Amino acid sequence: MGKNRVTSFKLPHLLFLMLGLILFMSLMTYVVPAGNYAVNPDGTLNGNDFQLLGAQTPVSPWQAMMYILSGLENSAYVIAVLLINGGAIGVILGTKAIDKIIDYALYKLKDRGIIIVVPTIVAMMGLLGAFGGGDHLVALIPVGIMIARKLRVDPIMAIAMTTFAIFMGSSWSPTALIVHWTMMDVPFYSGFAVRFTMMCLMIALNCIMVTRYALKVSKDPTKSAMGNTDWTKEFENIDESTLKEVTLSPRDLMIVFLFFFQYIVIVLAMSVFGMDRAVQPAVMILVSILCGLLAKWKIDDIGNAFSKGCGGMAFVCVVIGLANTMSIIMTEGNILHTIVYYACLPLRNLSAGFAAVGICIVITAINFFIPSMSAKAAILFPIVRPMCQALGLTAQVGIQAFQIGDQFMNALTPCLGMTVASCSAAGVPFDRYVRFAIRIVAPLWLISIVVLYVLSTIGWMG
Repeated sequence: MGKNRVTSFKLPHLLFLMLGLILFMSLMTYVVPAGNYAVNPDGTLNGNDFQLLGAQTPVSPWQAMMYILSGLENSAYVIAVLLINGGAIGVILGTKAIDKIIDYALYKLKDRGIIIVVPTIVAMMGLLGAFGGGDHLVALIPVGIMIARKLRVDPIMAIAMTTFAIFMGSSWSPTALIVHWTMMDVPFYSGFAVRFTMMCLMIALNCIMVTRYALKVSKDPTKSAMGNTDWTKEFENIDESTLKEVTLSPRDLMIVFLFFFQYIVIVLAMSVFGMDRAVQPAVMILVSILCGLLAKWKIDDIGNAFSKGCGGMAFVCVVIGLANTMSIIMTEGNILHTIVYYACLPLRNLSAGFAAVGICIVITAINFFIPSMSAKAAILFPIVRPMCQALGLTAQVGIQAFQIGDQFMNALTPCLGMTVASCSAAGVPFDRYVRFAIRIVAPLWLISIVVLYVLSTIGWMG
């Protein structure tokens, strides 16, 4: 009886969920008072000068639908990289090099497969998120799906080993704070030691909790957060011969090495050598072609695999554009600044010890509706900076409060394209994914809050 109550509720298809959220944001522009912060001569927002407009500037449902095109256009870079990344991964997966390495590892590890493979993949993805994260990494979901099926665990694990691990790794990233450092006048890469240590802790704890979940589901499929065991039917298509010994060739190892090494090259090219973001698609295309040639494929074979990989990302790209549309509606309806202003008001009355925690909690709440880091940064940092000064908080603490609030909620909000797109690609209902994710996000977020409180009390300067 209890089980029926748990499984009776089901969210609508992702397309209609996103359209419903767009309609909701449109209706909010009729209810939430319109307001804006004043703009300083240098173009930044004046966090101490907020004014209500005195009249609503609503965005009608029809106009909201019209903004979908703008949402897609604003997401053009992410969509472009996502398509190319999807095509590149299509080539990599097509070579079967990753399959062979996983089969080899499972054969050698046998019953210890989950204990070794899962934390290894989660740690790798966590580091990737910390040093080179981005929405385009949702294209790694097919890799997670393949590994989950090999390990005979539920499709939630496909997300847990890729997108979710990327979010947890980026929660204390020591390098992905360029906008934060710039807007708070803090030296680049300052606070590296503390953030790197916490990043390692977050990744390690995430590895432990995800692996425990995988072991539990592997032993008893009814323990899956999916709420049913229908996903076990996928195993009927898995050839048991894959558990036989597999011989790895240097070619297979080189293909897998190039696949992961390309992300290191991209990060170094952008952070160390100062190349712009155009380096991402350039490297991905070249690496995919090289991997296809290493596999001794014909040019047409490489092209077909690349095309198929791009096609698999098409709906994911639409979802990302729809998520961006919500931000446009709030901006055009002049309710974005209003939401932020009233959310931040209580922080002015907090003591210095709890101010950082309060800032983090507010940003966490705001991030549920406004997951775009750039949108929040442009509005919040001009507010957070004077608040930090007034409450005796260092700029470094203010930055970290923003980072924690921004990143952890990304793993739970239905307003972020990467999150819902990952669920769509893995075939996991969003509500079922949240049932899994909240159990890990909550304790890691609380640990981060405690550390943030300690850093604020000691006046952490970085």
